[in-house]
Amino acid sequence: MPYPLLRMRVAESTGKSPSSFLSALSLLAPWALAALVVPIALGCAGSAGMDAGVPPTDAGTGCFGAPAMGLSDRSDAVGAARQALTIDSLVASGCTTTVVSGLSEQLIGELECLMPGQMARIDGDPGLALGSAVFPWLQRPAAEALIRATAGGGTLRLNSGLRTLPQQYLLYRWYQAGRCGISLAATPGTSNHESGVAIDVSDYATWQGRLEAEGFAWFGAGDAVHFDYRGAGATDLRGLSVLAFQRLWNRNHPDDLIDDDGLYGPQTESRLALSPAEGFLMGATCTPPDPMPDPDPMPDPTEPTLGLEWSADRDGVYTFTTLATDEVERVLYSIDGVAVGTAAKADGVDFTVTIAGCFDDSIHEITARAVDIEGNLIGDLVGWFEAQESNALAVRPLGPGTWEFGLDGPSADTGAILILVDGFPVTDLVSDTSRSTRLAVLSRVDPLGTREITLRRYDGADTLTDTQSFTITFR
Repeated sequence: MPYPLLRMRVAESTGKSPSSFLSALSLLAPWALAALVVPIALGCAGSAGMDAGVPPTDAGTGCFGAPAMGLSDRSDAVGAARQALTIDSLVASGCTTTVVSGLSEQLIGELECLMPGQMARIDGDPGLALGSAVFPWLQRPAAEALIRATAGGGTLRLNSGLRTLPQQYLLYRWYQAGRCGISLAATPGTSNHESGVAIDVSDYATWQGRLEAEGFAWFGAGDAVHFDYRGAGATDLRGLSVLAFQRLWNRNHPDDLIDDDGLYGPQTESRLALSPAEGFLMGATCTPPDPMPDPDPMPDPTEPTLGLEWSADRDGVYTFTTLATDEVERVLYSIDGVAVGTAAKADGVDFTVTIAGCFDDSIHEITARAVDIEGNLIGDLVGWFEAQESNALAVRPLGPGTWEFGLDGPSADTGAILILVDGFPVTDLVSDTSRSTRLAVLSRVDPLGTREITLRRYDGADTLTDTQSFTITFR
């Protein structure tokens, strides 16, 4: 049966108008609304006032009466903490490539994905002593030749073997700047170290004869420690090293794709300079990930549906409102598992509760449980909000399997947002674009379950200004 649409009333105490959430309701279902405003005091120290009819829950220590998901619990792998340490920021400090070990390990994994079995470990050879910055990999023919060279006894001290693109970038930049005592370094993408066929040996004079006997060629006095394997089975993989980085970058930046051609050019160099030294959120992938499924059709306009909305004032007072069908009699609210109030249909319009919380910069889970007159469950609404005065992450439920991702209180310089779910950009069902200038993205989530959500914020010039990632469980 049809449900008449009543205008949503926002509690006057918030001083805010309804968000873009309202404009999206026309896409879902007409609503029959009822309301009650229930003031509840929940101090920042964890005290809680409970409304009748809501089972009490032990209060925790968070801003809203329970432990919240703090910033340290979020998956901010590409957030501000990791973005602060970019490859380019390391050029002027330090003289060791160990600082890019995280990204390098991902690139080695990607190389193995591109050519499985091409590389072999050398750290099991008792005749080798590896330097602290050495990755214990070489092309398999070179690794076997090196092991044969050390079989006659003695300890070969290896200062460098397989070298990743970010390592070569740092060495080349240090060489250009006259830093770190580097007398010679190849341009990134051209070094034989990136192919896994070159080694640097500190006591090169002692080992030159035995290495040459196994197919290694001494570079000469210009780089006396350097040997290249030129024996049977050696393959030029320098372009593959570049390709591995290009694939990683594109996997983590679907909105800023570069050519994955294995060529080291301005595109690749500029993105390498901006890359996080500790590694990307998504590392090596040997098989293409399953694409996000096409969204299911939006709910039928006559289908009874629920929705949850909220707003906050400058003092951290939150107002939550449930949009419901005629059959809903009461809505029970909880935050982070702590019951915070009940709103009844008999007492007004909107099913509204007002909660005095605070801004603790944490992400909280809000649950609204709608029941009929006999107490039977009609539906559970689960959303997430960041208790922050501006640029606060918000994930609002709008019907079966449908959520709106966005920012509450966006700063004036915010021009657009992009939402990724498990690394894939999400198309806004309202604007039919993935980069939303309305600062909200309405989308179906299918299948439900634990998903990695990334929100990227852009200014009016379309420049990326902030990235935040977190994990939530849709249900």
